[in-house]
Amino acid sequence: MSSAASPFLQMRGIQVSYGNIVALRGADFDLEAGEIHALVGAHRAGKSTLVKLLSGAVRKDAGEIQLDGRTVEGFTPRGAIRQGIGIVYQHLNVIPSLSAAENIFAGRMPKAGVVRLDHRGMRARAEALFAELAFPLDVEVPVSRLSVAQQHMVELARVLSFAPRILILDEVSSKLTPEEMERIYPLLRRFHESGKSVIYITHNMEEIFQFADRVTVLQEGRRVDTERIEQLDRIKLIRLAYSSVLSREELRRQNIELYNATKYNENIIKNIPVGVIILNEEHRVHLINYAARRILGREAAATGMAFAELLPGAELAERPQLLDAVENRRELLLDEAAWRDGRTLKVSVFPFRDEDYAFVGTIILVEDISRDRYVEDYLLRAEKIASTAELAAGVAHEINNPLGIVQNYLELLKLKSLDADAVRKVDKIENEVNRIERIVGSLLSFSRFDDAVFCDVDIAGVLDDVLLLLEHRFAEKGIEVRRRVPPARTLVRGDESKLKQLFLNLLGNAVEAVAPSGGRIEAELAVDGGAGSVEIAVTDNGCGIPPELRSRIYDPFFSTKKTRKNAGLGLSISQRIVELHGGMITCTSEQGVSTRFAVRLPLAGG
Repeated sequence: MSSAASPFLQMRGIQVSYGNIVALRGADFDLEAGEIHALVGAHRAGKSTLVKLLSGAVRKDAGEIQLDGRTVEGFTPRGAIRQGIGIVYQHLNVIPSLSAAENIFAGRMPKAGVVRLDHRGMRARAEALFAELAFPLDVEVPVSRLSVAQQHMVELARVLSFAPRILILDEVSSKLTPEEMERIYPLLRRFHESGKSVIYITHNMEEIFQFADRVTVLQEGRRVDTERIEQLDRIKLIRLAYSSVLSREELRRQNIELYNATKYNENIIKNIPVGVIILNEEHRVHLINYAARRILGREAAATGMAFAELLPGAELAERPQLLDAVENRRELLLDEAAWRDGRTLKVSVFPFRDEDYAFVGTIILVEDISRDRYVEDYLLRAEKIASTAELAAGVAHEINNPLGIVQNYLELLKLKSLDADAVRKVDKIENEVNRIERIVGSLLSFSRFDDAVFCDVDIAGVLDDVLLLLEHRFAEKGIEVRRRVPPARTLVRGDESKLKQLFLNLLGNAVEAVAPSGGRIEAELAVDGGAGSVEIAVTDNGCGIPPELRSRIYDPFFSTKKTRKNAGLGLSISQRIVELHGGMITCTSEQGVSTRFAVRLPLAGG
């Protein structure tokens, strides 16, 4: 490992908050070149937030970051890649419809010639990456047909394709089997030997002692300690990582057998913030801690109850799969288990055995990840959208080239002497080509994801661009769209891409509000010269919003659409965009009749 005087990466006094929730409270961390540095701590200690800061997924509120001796104010996802930082998140971040090779090179697919994609080159490079991982995989199969473990390996291969100097692995051992992890450990050692660095987040204390050089313990958003691994034993590391949930009496018990769950001190398990259920060899509840009872809504401890009775009926959608794993003594990880009240749970099943490999019982861990998953999914989608937008912009530019040639030949055809029928056909072709050009122009404009850049924007033109982008959805559902705008240009001072996002959210909500087929949406623009403002209204004749819900529609994470992919952030983001532009948004709704969202923005110079 490097003996340089100053670390390769230094983080000092880092503070990060998600609204009122403080994730990091002045945390420190440093990483040396050519080092494997483990990061441990209890649930919500701030581990994932710390590395998301390095990947550009979140921004720091305060603190200092130095990379390779230079101060860095913050990272963006692209900037982190350019700096040689690659991260494999604990939650999947793949595009299911694309193949493994296409996922690896999404947003930067190589070309063979001017237009055609180099599929052969992509396949060869992807196969080379999986050969390096000693993990054979058909790289041309859609990722949706791969197992969860294989999809995580696709993510790892994508990160490795950028040749990172710092590799961050966030809880990968919880997603892969021990056999699959045996393919990861040699990779970590090769990184170590080549002078590259690894940040390894884990709850598995045993594996840290196999390959880590140092370990940092976080607790409640602060660094508790950083130690060289040879100066630690397992008991001391557990005390450092979980001292906030252990009592003094328990801390004095140095001889606890960490990997024999039947001898765990019950008070430790009862007070840790993760839901724990321990079953005996007959699959009956030996212990259920406070967190698990709260998550499952059980007032009594339920000791001695059969596990099948603990989850009666249809409370958990994945109940048959969970019961099968318990009965057959198999490990199981349910990343997204649907609970009866709409919450999302993460459930892990671990059968455990004694030193003679005799079956002793089963440990089941339960976490309510509803809010965490919404936030993380939104941040990951934002990063994925940026890559997709970049790819879309590249495709749009490629379309523009042959489109220009078609337009030139149309002009030449119009110079020739044509009969009336030929003239009509040429005019029709020209109209459709111009329509394609407008769509491509709108797509290019909408794909800009930079920070807000204010200029004079024709608000009617912005509205028309969004209506054009949604034209296929209107036609698909048979929705009648009425547009009313004044003939004169109406200019506001704003960011064009963010205003398009605003109207896309409002019109998208209107599409979902009208009947599955049919319905009417009105988009109206009215200028109030006396007030120096313009009002853009989107009205639909859909189901309306119940009166008791109208005060909450702008709350983050609130939604009346009960789907896992809907984070309930659309109107919250819309409101922030309107406020960014110095305007206001209002809603009036008559249940079962109509809903009207009105956005009032100041005119340019008004």
